[in-house]
Amino acid sequence: MTNVAVRSAVSADAASLLDLIRQHAAFEQTCASVDEGDLARVSDATQTPTHIFVAEEGGKLVGYAALTFDFSLWTASRFAHLDCLFVCAGAREQGMGKLLFDRACLVAVEAGAQRIEWQTPSWNADAIRFYEREGGSGQLKMRFSKILPAE
Repeated sequence: MTNVAVRSAVSADAASLLDLIRQHAAFEQTCASVDEGDLARVSDATQTPTHIFVAEEGGKLVGYAALTFDFSLWTASRFAHLDCLFVCAGAREQGMGKLLFDRACLVAVEAGAQRIEWQTPSWNADAIRFYEREGGSGQLKMRFSKILPAE
């Protein structure tokens, strides 16, 4: 790993970040509906709904992570949700995922979160090994979603 920086995303990263998001969605056998304008707006917002971090190597984005926050009624505490963590195929197994994960954990701690949660597809054995190495433990659940009608 040479000359790698992990930093907050900025609006100028939108096109490269969109490419990474599309690679991530394809890897997980789905698609993403976000566009470049959405990413630029989120990156420039003063009250962002998410913290987006990028891994940059030699001036090129090679990975990203997105962190949001929620509240757990069961523990009456704030927690962090690692919405995404992705490193492009050519940059994997070089420590970039750990740098992104560590940055997300640091921001979560600084924000007062008591824990961080995330999910990964059950078929993604490499990600499962990575998260277990980082101290994570899994819990089997089904994930549901429903598209809501626009008002």
